[in-house]
Amino acid sequence: MKKTTRGTSVNNADVSVTIKNHKDKKGGHPHIIIGNLENNHVSVGLTTKPKKGKNATNYALEKSPLNDGKKSYMRRQGTVAPKKDYEKPRTGTMTSKDYAQAKVYGERAKQKHLNKKK
Repeated sequence: MKKTTRGTSVNNADVSVTIKNHKDKKGGHPHIIIGNLENNHVSVGLTTKPKKGKNATNYALEKSPLNDGKKSYMRRQGTVAPKKDYEKPRTGTMTSKDYAQAKVYGERAKQKHLNKKK
């Protein structure tokens, strides 16, 4: 790892990811696109809050994929939704450890979606 001038570490093993806003009742939140399934995106939501609801903890990310300097968290539940529900694509970076965890959540959501279709 290299040290940058601001004192934050930069890892060469960062993974480039696509981030899109997922339109929902509250206007939309950024989601990391993990993969595609038919006409749907498999994604994991991002937030700045450590918990959802009363006790559901969110996964703390080592660094913000949006590169905004804020502490970011990832929802522990993935989403499978139509591609038309996503807007404003942009790119970001995640550590390989965080991306591996995002893949786990994405695969879990994908499996749940496939089981529901059977």
